[in-house]
Amino acid sequence: MKNERILNLIDNVSDILSILADLKKSGRYREALEKIDDTLLKYFNFNSDFLYSVSEDFFIKILRDEKGFSLKELSDLAEILNEKGDILLKQNNLKHSKKVLTNTLKIYYFLNEEQDFFSFKNMNKMLLINDKLSKINLKIES
Repeated sequence: MKNERILNLIDNVSDILSILADLKKSGRYREALEKIDDTLLKYFNFNSDFLYSVSEDFFIKILRDEKGFSLKELSDLAEILNEKGDILLKQNNLKHSKKVLTNTLKIYYFLNEEQDFFSFKNMNKMLLINDKLSKINLKIES
């Protein structure tokens, strides 16, 4: 069952990201967020409430130990959460965007430490997320 879910996820992540890009481009943020929430539930077996309720300090531990996600699943999850955080930021939902992007960054840091190779792709994503988080913090402080 788990292997089937992983194979389905691998097959569908690029399609999901493509759909999200199209929805974002046309300004259909609500539909994009619904697609993300459907994806989180279908492939990762949790909803957005989980993202907002779990402590950042235990986020990776829960994903790895309790949910048993592989590095590939974590990488795919980070891609999807990055999109969610970006959409929430575009909607000026700073609180939720900050939470989602911070958790996404935690995943990328974990992947960076666990992988046997250095990933420029992940490093670039981490830099972009840090830039978004600093902009959010500036908006919150003003």
